[in-house]
Amino acid sequence: MAYCAKSDLVQRFGNDELSQLTDETAAHSADDSEVTNACDEASSLIDSYLAARYGVPLSPVPTMVRKWACDIARKFVWKDRAGADSVVTLNYEAALSQLKDVAKGVAALPSAAGVLPSVVGGMAFTTPTAVFDTTGLLT
Repeated sequence: MAYCAKSDLVQRFGNDELSQLTDETAAHSADDSEVTNACDEASSLIDSYLAARYGVPLSPVPTMVRKWACDIARKFVWKDRAGADSVVTLNYEAALSQLKDVAKGVAALPSAAGVLPSVVGGMAFTTPTAVFDTTGLLT
C-alpha cells in the first residue's frame, strides 16, 4: 500500500514540476509509472523504519506519514538533480531523520499508537524438576 499517490504530489508540488522531471515525450504530463514507482519506493522505505514499532502498512495513513512519503517520493523523482542544500533534499533528509526517531522510540505516531506488530519467536526457558526439597532430602 502506497502512502502517497500522484495526486498527493501534484497537490503539494504542482503538476508542472512532476511533468518537467518525468516527461520524456514532451507531452507536458507527468509519467505515471515513474511517479507511481517513486511513491511505492517511498512507502517501502517508510515501512522499513516503522515496522520495528508498528504493524505495517499503516491504515489509515497518518497525516505525517503521508507528508514524509510525499517528500521522499519527490526526492526520488528529482534523483540527483536536487542539490544538497535544496528544499527537496532538506525535506527528504528531515523525513528520514524523523523516521529514524520513530524507529528508535524517541518519537511516536499518535494516530497509530498501540498498533504494534505481533512478536514472532522470542525467548523461553524451562527449569528442571527439583530433585531435593528445602531440607536437602530427595523428593
